[in-house]
Amino acid sequence: MKKLLLAGVATLIAAAPAWAADLPRRAPALQAAPAVGYDWNGFYVGGYYGGVVGNQKGSTPTSFAGQTNVNQLGFTAGGTLGYNWQIAPTWLIGFEGDFGYLGINRTNTEFNDFALVGLKTDWYATARGRVGFVTGPSLIYATGGAAFVHMRDTFGGGLIAAGPTTFTHTNTGWTVGGGIETKLSRSWTAKTEYLFIDGGTTNFGSNPYGVSTGATFEHNFHVVKTGLNYKLGEPFWEGLPLFGTSTHLPSNHNWGGFYAGVNVGGGMSLVHVVGGGVFSPNTNADINGSGFAGGGQVGYNFMNLFNLLGSSWFAGLEGDVGALRIRASYNDWNDLGARLTENTDWYATARGRIGTTTGPALLYVTAGGAWVHFTDGFSATSAFNPGDLSARTAGGWTFGGGTEVAIDSRWSAKLESLYIDVGHRNHMSAPVGGFVGDFKERFQVVRAGLNYKFGVDDVVGARY
Repeated sequence: MKKLLLAGVATLIAAAPAWAADLPRRAPALQAAPAVGYDWNGFYVGGYYGGVVGNQKGSTPTSFAGQTNVNQLGFTAGGTLGYNWQIAPTWLIGFEGDFGYLGINRTNTEFNDFALVGLKTDWYATARGRVGFVTGPSLIYATGGAAFVHMRDTFGGGLIAAGPTTFTHTNTGWTVGGGIETKLSRSWTAKTEYLFIDGGTTNFGSNPYGVSTGATFEHNFHVVKTGLNYKLGEPFWEGLPLFGTSTHLPSNHNWGGFYAGVNVGGGMSLVHVVGGGVFSPNTNADINGSGFAGGGQVGYNFMNLFNLLGSSWFAGLEGDVGALRIRASYNDWNDLGARLTENTDWYATARGRIGTTTGPALLYVTAGGAWVHFTDGFSATSAFNPGDLSARTAGGWTFGGGTEVAIDSRWSAKLESLYIDVGHRNHMSAPVGGFVGDFKERFQVVRAGLNYKFGVDDVVGARY
């Protein structure tokens, strides 16, 4: 997933100058706004909040074959310090470090076993470089570097062994991602950012039933955060309160009306299974997995709708449909007959959007209906265990948010995250003596998008 989303951000960065150069100037309303100097150079500090998906995959290679999966959606918040060099009018490089709380805490009673398996994280930090394309008041960038995560792995205990083995440690890994940052004033910027963090591998202890073969755990994290940065040396109060009319910056992009576009990114499985066997019901398994997400969207923005909320606010409607190619399947630890499977094919949403405009950017939250076509259940493992896999399209709900910035008078780029819940379904792996599970279908999608804003002349015919 990290490669797909980063490729989407990199494509926006590489293509943006060409879109601006090729823009047809059709009407006076589309001419450039008065030139404004935007200085990105210098130090900045800030804070952020957001969500994180944590994944842990465990195994004991020489006995009790199979895997454990743990996934959890949690909260993150922290601080940022960085420095920018604007090396050309449209290009920027910089360095950034952040440190924050990483709120993952999940322990399962392992599927069809009495062992405990879990992951808890406390904090993380990154030290990264940034490179990006500057549109003037906005920045579209890619970022990567080193990452550090303080975590605790748990494996063991339950009714058989004395107590769970835990190992608390700080792992060094790496991170890669991208984001969109936009100026609210000379002093303040707002950003939306995605980071994939490889948290490394941990080896420790023995397995829950006392065979000293050790346990191996792999970790990764998907962080999506919204931040606010202050550029040192500028007037502190300029741009605050953030969403007043006086904070609007010049822009030649008219956000109101119809638009259409494409998006590319990645989807993550947050599927949780409750079940087990005859002697261990109500035990748990998670299904980790990620894959490509991409498609198209159409929408309509109502700017200053009836002037109810003030000129800084907007509302809109958006629909999208696209591929969602998550492929996840594994044999549960100590249960070779239980092969848990989750495969997705496509998804669609119909949502409302509401947020604020800075002039050259939209900052918004979004929610509505969602549909996902998927195949889930137990895969066949033998002639005596035919499994229970079936495909269907399920409906549910979605919630998320993002940032969209103008590239020129018609084109805009966005980065957004959506949490999707489409219900649950029960499966049984074999008619007699098999495994049962209630599969709870939850997903996270992070995507970069490119939109084209239609004008009247696009609909009725251009005169220029």
